[in-house]
Amino acid sequence: MVVGARSLAPDTPKRRELVELGLHFRLDDEQIAPVLEAVGDDQRLRSVLSAYEEDEAVYARACETDKAWDPIACALAPAAEEGPWPARGVIGGARALQVDDDESWITHLDPLEVADVAGYLRELDDLQFSRLYAQMPEELRNPEYGPDEERYALTWLTALRQFFAAADEERAHVVFTVSL
Repeated sequence: MVVGARSLAPDTPKRRELVELGLHFRLDDEQIAPVLEAVGDDQRLRSVLSAYEEDEAVYARACETDKAWDPIACALAPAAEEGPWPARGVIGGARALQVDDDESWITHLDPLEVADVAGYLRELDDLQFSRLYAQMPEELRNPEYGPDEERYALTWLTALRQFFAAADEERAHVVFTVSL
């Protein structure tokens, strides 16, 4: 089974039960430093991100994706890390920062990669996303797959377009995080 086009153990309960709320952080060079310094120590990494989530100024620049990160990732990059760049970067980033894939998924984009993803999202219109959503492999589909989930994903994708445009303009780093 898979979550967000990522493999899970075969005996894992239904995908949807595991899908948690996604959050993209827009971080400057000073803010990204402690994140990158914590790579290799998942507890410390989650602690840094938790502090950012509690920091009103940092959180105000973040973009929530609720549970829509999953159908967005599965539609744009069903092959996960082997998927086309920059589509896979929207949720999957350019690199994973966590060690334990079972507990969380934390990804990073540097400012040049953010520019690639922002450009991709500028060109990706709703109709193109709908086509990709319709082509999503059956094994990646949630039980909610259909017109309602598609509209839900498009709503959050609109927010991501704006978020990435702002991150590109600021030459910011982007970190995506979700607990699994």
